Amino acid sequence: MTRRSSFMTPLLAGLLLASLATVATAPAEAAAADCSKASANDFDGDGRDDLAVGDPLADAAGVRGAGSVHILPAGGTGTGNGLAVTAADARAGDAFGWTVRTAHVDGDKCLDVVVGAPYADAEGGADAGAVYVVRGGAYDGRVPLEAVRKITPPRPERNAHFGWALAAARVPGSPAGVIAVGAPYEDDTRVTDSGAVYVYAAKPDGEPGAAHRITQQSEGVVGNSEEGDMFGWSLVLGRMGGRAGSVDLAIGTPYENDDGVGKQGGNAGKADTGAVEVIFDAAEAGKTYTSVKWGIPESVKNVTEHAGDRYGYALAYAEFGGTPYLASSAPLADVGSVTDSGLVQTFQPDKSGTLRPVRTIQLGAGGLEDQSAEPKAALGWSLAMVGTEKTLYLAIGSPFDSRNAVEAGVIRAVPLSGDEAGRSLTLEKPHAYDHLGWSLATFGAADSFSAGTGLLAGVPDETSAPGGAVALIREGDPTRLLTPGRQGVPVVSGGSSADFGASVSG
Repeated sequence: MTRRSSFMTPLLAGLLLASLATVATAPAEAAAADCSKASANDFDGDGRDDLAVGDPLADAAGVRGAGSVHILPAGGTGTGNGLAVTAADARAGDAFGWTVRTAHVDGDKCLDVVVGAPYADAEGGADAGAVYVVRGGAYDGRVPLEAVRKITPPRPERNAHFGWALAAARVPGSPAGVIAVGAPYEDDTRVTDSGAVYVYAAKPDGEPGAAHRITQQSEGVVGNSEEGDMFGWSLVLGRMGGRAGSVDLAIGTPYENDDGVGKQGGNAGKADTGAVEVIFDAAEAGKTYTSVKWGIPESVKNVTEHAGDRYGYALAYAEFGGTPYLASSAPLADVGSVTDSGLVQTFQPDKSGTLRPVRTIQLGAGGLEDQSAEPKAALGWSLAMVGTEKTLYLAIGSPFDSRNAVEAGVIRAVPLSGDEAGRSLTLEKPHAYDHLGWSLATFGAADSFSAGTGLLAGVPDETSAPGGAVALIREGDPTRLLTPGRQGVPVVSGGSSADFGASVSG
């Protein structure tokens, strides 16, 4: 277990910081995969939906901090208890599993898993970063090397951390999916840590296709690459107003300064206020794009912008009842005089189909009127959208919330549609520094853009489970707490878990 003993955790300080399946290090012919009996989100073709859990600081295969990803059944009947996967070319500190996303990347019916290893070296560049696409299939307990594709950028850059953020989706009816990869520490046009995003339109055989590099200097992208922006910190794909049959990309830039129009140098203006941008038809536009961008002043009502708000830190998207919903957080925004309480802004299309800011959610307003603001609660550290039969909820993680115990964490579910009441979710026995809600995702969705029917909540410092835990929450079912080595969840071979639940996807 990695104890985060104060609010300034490894992701805000520093860098703001039982079987083993191996991952290939070079392209190979596609592995045969029997996916004929696969359910909608089924990795191994056994008829059960699966989910993925990142454990990026795990010691694996005898390598310290190499990282691991667990691919686990979400429930039901079937065969096997899942896999603990790490990279065949793992090196110390790669952080394989820092980010994880599931989607149908290739053309078969099995779910695929996309894994970020942003501290992996690439072509001699230390911490340049890498991404692995693990293709689903009935592999009988071991993923073959040829079922995996390692992706690095065309020109790997030292300390760029390619794979820090991921998004993956397949438009229903399309032959293959789209992958977006954030490299927020990449230096665009020699501007330190300005950031870049790479978009790949995959082929039906699973090959990722050519990389399309997008920065704030790309034609049609609103903004400018400035020092420390970290464009690409967070990503989500959706259908937010672009061409029918295409996919749009929302990008968070939480360290952008509010410094006026034009390219600025140094720390001009208010530092690290942040922004969120939507690039339409991101996988197809090529050299010219169409985009729209918001900072807090352009989208959030009745809130005063402050340095360090970190708008765009986390993003979430889902479609419910035919309506697209986008959410962006600023977890370190102040609420009145209460510091770092956090806020979330939601967006929906207007009657003309244009995406507009709709509601600001914060402790004490926007659906949380019965809850008072709390210092350092960091509302919006993580986000996910989950649906019931009648209501779409926005799940909002506050892993540093101390209402039940110091930094035990809480998840608040705020209805975005319907007339059901909101709710707060906590562990049955919360402990100090559990950090419930460090990561959030949904599972059980019908496709890449629909809301899931259940919620995954990372608890990477859960006190009773050294190595971390993940809570599976679904209406009408008892909450399950998954931990490596218990209830059939496989352990990491040749090592041990450290931050199981640091990232999740379903």
